[in-house]
Amino acid sequence: MNDSILIIGGGIAGINAALNAAKYGTKVYLVDDTASIGGMMARLDKTFPTNDCSICIEAPQMYEVDNHPNIETLTNTEIRKVKKIDGGFNVKLVQKPRFIDADKCTGCGSCVEACPVSIPDEMDGKISGMRKLVYMPFPQAVPNVVVIDPDCRYGNMREQGACIGGCVVDCSQCRECPIALCVLACQKEGKDAVRLWQANKNLKLEVKSIIVAAGIMDAKPPTGLYGYDVFENVITYIQFERLMNAGGPTAGQIIRPSDKEHAHRIGWIQCAGRGLDHGVPYCSKVCCMVATKQTIITKEHDASVETTVFYNDLKAYGKGFWGFYQKAIENGVRYVRARPYDVVEDPGNKNLTIRYENLETGELVKEEVDLLVLSTGLVPSDRNKRLAKVLKLELDKFGYFKEKDPLISPLETGVDGIYLCGGATGPIDISESVVQATAASMKAVL
Repeated sequence: MNDSILIIGGGIAGINAALNAAKYGTKVYLVDDTASIGGMMARLDKTFPTNDCSICIEAPQMYEVDNHPNIETLTNTEIRKVKKIDGGFNVKLVQKPRFIDADKCTGCGSCVEACPVSIPDEMDGKISGMRKLVYMPFPQAVPNVVVIDPDCRYGNMREQGACIGGCVVDCSQCRECPIALCVLACQKEGKDAVRLWQANKNLKLEVKSIIVAAGIMDAKPPTGLYGYDVFENVITYIQFERLMNAGGPTAGQIIRPSDKEHAHRIGWIQCAGRGLDHGVPYCSKVCCMVATKQTIITKEHDASVETTVFYNDLKAYGKGFWGFYQKAIENGVRYVRARPYDVVEDPGNKNLTIRYENLETGELVKEEVDLLVLSTGLVPSDRNKRLAKVLKLELDKFGYFKEKDPLISPLETGVDGIYLCGGATGPIDISESVVQATAASMKAVL
């Protein structure tokens, strides 16, 4: 048995676990089922409580991973079968095609410009952001190689105007496409990197240990919750994060989806949906500080913007968190302990009226805002159920991976040699994820 380890998930936890293990001379396979490593952190504008640029922190680590001699990064790759053997594990994986030759692609973007079809960008939470069917996941993506949407490659986007699949549905039948605009654009640049005939690639690995760093997701509110998906100017906190981001769909301009005008009165509803049948049944730990961060940054954009946070209980448990909250107060952020019960829209100007009970006074109050942000919390990755089945691990009642013992073995699982870190264990912030990743990597290496 060799001394290599497998890390499942290329977010901030997986990245740090990989780098830490690799520094000790261990061969690391970092696997992610998306087109780039980076995870949720790559979507954020800044991080609390320092308000440092999120991608400015993560991107250097991503590039270090990409260039480290002891780390092999496998993107677009899923774990299909894991077998426990003496001293480790046999792992079967499948790597889905990018339909691009990664060795020839330079990321010039000619194929992206040539693509005639744009669709909502998942990276931007579908808030006005669009991407082509040939796209770079984000500017700092690792690997920095474009990818072709499978729906395009398999001929499913022809009604939207896609050029691929116009002659034969299965492009694997042909290795010389005379009509695909991405192919022609790449050839014009002298690269010839588009490979429409690429197919799934089966891989086998033998490792001594596995780290599950499957990450975490933002909770999607149900239609109608405080007007979400009904009123244009009701968005989630992750969607607002993308509005603030200079790399987002509005280039960092905090504007309303309805009229693309700057918002001047913004409200945040904390614990949105919590306690309801369709809501997150637990505290996600980070939402209070995320809202605080967003209000501070909003004030930095424009000090005249009125920012109000409607909350039940304030969670400021971490290092520097209470001081961060105090900074928001000093900057003019208003906190109202409240129980919002309804939101209505003015059909004329699309402004929103929040109706709530003030929990300090008992009064029923109405308040108008231009833009409403819902802090909906964090939920387990949609990878977890499949991974748990493949790895023969237990999930807790919420869908997170179950620890061997939450007190004395919080990063170990019921299977010897498989460890946990980051969002795989539950709601967690970035700094905690990094700490867990360092600890998990040492357990995996030793």
